[in-house]
Amino acid sequence: MNLNNLYYFNVMAEYQHYTKAAEFLCITQPSLSHAISSLEKEFGVPLFERDGRNVKLSKYGLLLQSYVSNGFCEIENGNRLLKQFSKKDAGIIDLSFLFVLGYQFVPRLIKNFYDNDRHKNITIHFNQCNTQTSIRNLKSGMIDLSLCTYMPQEPEIDFVPVLKQELICITSADHPLSSQASASMEDLIPYPIVKYIDTAGEIQNVIDGLFSECGSAPKTHCQLAEEVTMAGLISTGHNNCIAIVPDLEILRNYNIRKIKLDHPKAYRNIYLAISKKRPVAPCVRLFYDFALEYASTLQEGKHLSDPL
Repeated sequence: MNLNNLYYFNVMAEYQHYTKAAEFLCITQPSLSHAISSLEKEFGVPLFERDGRNVKLSKYGLLLQSYVSNGFCEIENGNRLLKQFSKKDAGIIDLSFLFVLGYQFVPRLIKNFYDNDRHKNITIHFNQCNTQTSIRNLKSGMIDLSLCTYMPQEPEIDFVPVLKQELICITSADHPLSSQASASMEDLIPYPIVKYIDTAGEIQNVIDGLFSECGSAPKTHCQLAEEVTMAGLISTGHNNCIAIVPDLEILRNYNIRKIKLDHPKAYRNIYLAISKKRPVAPCVRLFYDFALEYASTLQEGKHLSDPL
């Protein structure tokens, strides 16, 4: 099987137009037609069908494209990785992180990393997404590292805690609890609570565990993905809802009250995650070690919820 013909097919599947695909490939249209015909003869099925003046993928072509496109993606990943292996102070790092970490922690982490001139030839690509998406992309090789929450039953992923964030209760400005500086978990039970969706990672399990000794828990009002939307809903005072969230700097932008929780385990961890099975480029390992050291220094120096 000719790899060039498969590449031509992949481009043709994207354009579904012989002239445009040939121009992109910098070959003649007859050469492209010959490559596609060779594949169709080899497979014994038509890969394209006429659609007026254009063509479209046949059902066999659609099936082949799903494998070929994934195959070329893996080849590109391998090519990119091999180029990085040769140098420690150059290469590309794909980093994902939770949305809320983009306000302070990640920008400061990156600034400190690039303060070292030896890192100037390392490029970092950023991806903001939830933990579930990050873990899936780590396992597929789409990203190298992730700052995320813990996901159980993920034996392929190594999770190292790097941040410890205090959990607090947030209420509207005129909520019955709004005048309290702190509250016990029992104080919260009468009020409906806004919870995290499952893709947010372990945080909802941590919050549920805070009520484990109470004998009951607040009724669930709704489930949301992240803290910004939660704070917006809570600020309206709708149904006297409450939420338990990390004490984030961005919460200051909302007309809400922050109440300390009287519980020794009222915190959640942020982890630096990396695949155990995929090879790690030198520049990725360099940044990984730097991030762990940076987080350790930060934790020793000041409270992680404070402005950096």
